[in-house]
Amino acid sequence: MRQATPEHLGADAWLFTPPRAVRSGPGVTISWWLKTKPRTARLEILDSTGVVLRVWEPDTTPPERQQAARQAGGAEGGEGGGPGTRTQWLPLAAGVSQLPWNLRTQPFVTFPGMIMWGVRSNAPAAPPGRYTVRLNADGRTLTAPIVVEHNPWIADVTDADLQAQYAFSRQVRDRVNDANAAVIEIRRVRSQLEDRLKQSTDARLRAAADTLLANARAVEERIYQVRNQSNQDPLNFPIKVNNRLANLMSMAERGDGPPTSNMPELFRILSEELQGDLDRLTQVWSRDLAAVNAELARLALPKVDPKGLP
Repeated sequence: MRQATPEHLGADAWLFTPPRAVRSGPGVTISWWLKTKPRTARLEILDSTGVVLRVWEPDTTPPERQQAARQAGGAEGGEGGGPGTRTQWLPLAAGVSQLPWNLRTQPFVTFPGMIMWGVRSNAPAAPPGRYTVRLNADGRTLTAPIVVEHNPWIADVTDADLQAQYAFSRQVRDRVNDANAAVIEIRRVRSQLEDRLKQSTDARLRAAADTLLANARAVEERIYQVRNQSNQDPLNFPIKVNNRLANLMSMAERGDGPPTSNMPELFRILSEELQGDLDRLTQVWSRDLAAVNAELARLALPKVDPKGLP
């Protein structure tokens, strides 16, 4: 904010250059000025090649659903609850706005009510380097440079070590995304199918739906511990592959340094286990979902789509 001048504050929009950030430090605060409240906005962190590493957007959830989400919790709450962070929304306001960046890149995908054990980090930390912060507000785009420096107090770790840590954690994070996206698809299909069954009592549709729901549920239970209802439930019910992958990433992100020698092998084992589950789900969609959609078409009802709206 030391950069603020009457010229800046008289402009329609201004993105201030963030101070230098230090890896494994407190992060950095991104500040900007908007003369009027924007209708739309998006804030991004890009690497030196222009790849988007982190995105923030406003919370467009209706107020009643925001309240329901807060009550449901999910993906938050320390050791038992998950990474311990809520979704960080971009503020929409006139005047000066600020958003703290903890130097972590895009968090893994979550779903309502998700509870994980031993996951303190939900995203890889950016390695030292030059980045760009980009703000788009109502079609106006502003950019500013941002530098992440090596922590001088951690002299025995090289930038190459931190690049290796980031590359590994990003690989694991993406696999957690694959796992959680599968759970989201299964629940989306279940929600859509419940709606269709309210519109018809057809016996053939019901039989096909029961088969689909049972087989999809079996895959879901292999990927995520569906019995978790509270943060301490993982003490009683064993964690599943999405949690084990997320825990592996969290372990790799503890401190500054490359992954340990056994971590890549652990990742290979878990990734192969997950792939088996994803292959099973693909079979469920191609066989059981196709059968359900054939019955829905016969009844002139909308099809069920794992990629569609709930």
